[in-house]
Amino acid sequence: MCNMMTLLLSLLQLMWTGPQSDPWTAPLAPAEDPAFTAELQETPGFWAGKADEVWLRQLQRNEIVSISFNRGGSSVSLRFTFKDGSMAAFKPDQHHEQTVPRFEIAAYRMNRLLGMSRVPPATWRRISKAELFEHLDEKSRIARNRILEEVQWGKDGTVAGAVSVWIPVIRALPLETFEFRRKWVRWLAPYDYLWQEEYSLAGQISNMILFDFLVNNPDRFTGNNTLSDERMKRLYYMDNTYAFYPRGDGSSSGRQYLRIARRYSEKMIRSLQRLDIRTIRSEVVEVAGAPWPILSDEEIEALLQRKEYLIREITRNIAHFGWEKTVVFP
Repeated sequence: MCNMMTLLLSLLQLMWTGPQSDPWTAPLAPAEDPAFTAELQETPGFWAGKADEVWLRQLQRNEIVSISFNRGGSSVSLRFTFKDGSMAAFKPDQHHEQTVPRFEIAAYRMNRLLGMSRVPPATWRRISKAELFEHLDEKSRIARNRILEEVQWGKDGTVAGAVSVWIPVIRALPLETFEFRRKWVRWLAPYDYLWQEEYSLAGQISNMILFDFLVNNPDRFTGNNTLSDERMKRLYYMDNTYAFYPRGDGSSSGRQYLRIARRYSEKMIRSLQRLDIRTIRSEVVEVAGAPWPILSDEEIEALLQRKEYLIREITRNIAHFGWEKTVVFP
C-alpha cells in the first residue's frame, strides 16, 4: 500500500504543470513589487526631500541676483537666480489668455490635495519693473520690449506672478507621438496584458489624464508638454497655466483621453471621492496674502462638476469591466 502511494505521488509530480517554486517566494505581482511601484510613490507636502513650506518661503523671500528670459514659449516666462544659488521659474500676469499664473498655483495645491507630488511647489511673488530690469541678464535684454508690452504692469509699476521650484533637468517624453500613443493606449485598455516594464509609466499616465481632466488642462498632449525627470521614468504634471476653464464637462480633448484611460489607481479614486468644496476652499483657494483669488467661485463650481463627471466615468468602467481589470494601480 505504501509503495502504491509513493508511485501515485511520483506520477502526480510528473503530471503537475503548475509553478515549481515555493508560493512564499514566488515573484510579486507588479502592484506589490517595489521595483515596479517606486515611480508611483508620492510624497505629498515634500519636494526633493524638502518640506513644501520651506520651498514656498524661499520662493517668496529669497534675494534675486539674476533674471533670465526663457526662450521658446509663446508667453513671458522668466528664471530667477537667488543669492544662495537656487533658481525658480516665474510667470508674471500677462496679456495672454493661455497663460494665467494663478492656475499654476491652483494646480500645485490640487496636486497636493490629491496626495500627489507631481507639480513643483508654487506660490505668488510680486516684483517691480525697476528690479526686474536691473537684474535682467545681458543675454535676455533682447526681450526687454516684449516684457514691457506683454506683462500686465500695475499702476504702481509692479507685477504679480506665480513662482515655482526650478527643476534643473527636464526631459520631454513624447507621449503624444503616434509610436508612443499606440503603446500607452493599449496599456490603459482594461483587457490587454500589462507587462511589468510598462506598469509604472502606465500608472503615471493614467493619473495624469485624470488630473488634467479635473483641472481642465487641454494642453498636455500638444507637443513637448509631457515632461519627465532626466531618467525619463517619473512624470511631472507641470505647465498648467492654461487650465481651469470653467466648463463642467471639461474640454473635448480631455473627454477623449478620459475614454482611453480605463485603468486606474485605487488611491487616486479615493482621493477624488474625498474632494469637496470645503477642502478645496481651505487647501487650494485660501492662500494668505495672495494678490488675486487663486480660483473664482465659477472655477470652483466647474471643478466640482468635473470631479462628479470623473467619478461617473470611473464607476461606469469598473461596473462594465470589473474591479480587477480596471483598478490595477496602487
